[in-house]
Amino acid sequence: MITFFEELCSRLDIDYSDLNNNDLFSETELTSWLTLGKDLAVARHTWPFTEGRREIASVSGTEQYDYPTDMKSDSLRYLTVDGKHYEKKLFEDYLRYKEDYPSGSKKFYSDRNRILYVNTLAEGFANSIVCYGQVEVSGTVDSTVSSSVFTMAEPEGDEAIIKLAYATALGNDKLKRFNDARKERIEAFEILDAIWAKIAAKQHTYQTQDNPMFKYLNVVDGAMDDEIRSRNQFNI
Repeated sequence: MITFFEELCSRLDIDYSDLNNNDLFSETELTSWLTLGKDLAVARHTWPFTEGRREIASVSGTEQYDYPTDMKSDSLRYLTVDGKHYEKKLFEDYLRYKEDYPSGSKKFYSDRNRILYVNTLAEGFANSIVCYGQVEVSGTVDSTVSSSVFTMAEPEGDEAIIKLAYATALGNDKLKRFNDARKERIEAFEILDAIWAKIAAKQHTYQTQDNPMFKYLNVVDGAMDDEIRSRNQFNI
C-alpha cells in the first residue's frame, strides 16, 4: 500500500526514492505538513471513530477528578458510576443544584477547565467512573504511515489529509501557489463535510420522540446542535 508520504511526494513532483537530494522540501517539512493535515481532518468533526471510553477510580467523598488525559476538552458526553448513568449539567446549573440542595442525591455531573465534578452524594457512588468522549489521535504521519483513523470506515478521509498537506506545501514561500493551495484546502474540507453529512444522517435516525439523542444537523456549520452520543456508538 502506498504511504501518505509517497503520495504527497508524487503530487509535488519529488522523487521519493531520492528524497534527501531534492532541493524543494525536506522530509521533516513533509512529515510536519502531513501530520498537520491529519490533525485538521480529525478536528473537523466529532467522528464516531475517534470516540473512546476511559475509566477513573472513584474516591469516597471526592467530588473533583482530572479529565482523562487523552480526552478532548469538553467532549465528554456520557458518564456512568458503578454502571449507573449520570446526567450532565451546565457547570453553573450544577453549582446551583449543590447550593440549593446540599444533601441532594441526584445523579448529576459537570465539567470545567478539564476538571470533572461528580455528585458524590448520589446513591451508589462507588467503584469506577466511566467516561465516554472524543479522544486525541496522536502520532506523526511519517514516511512509514499508510493508513489513518479514516482508512477502514471512511477512506475518502485519507484523500482529505493528503490534500490538506499538499495545500500547505503549495502555500509555502518556495512555491507561492496560493490560489491552488486554497482550492486544495476547500476540496479537502468538502470531502470531510460530505463524510460527516452521511454519518450525521445515520445518527439522526437513532432519535426517538420520547428519548431524543440528537437534535437537527446544522448544515452550514457542519455540527450537531446537540451531540450527545448513545453508548453503543463508542469504541468499548
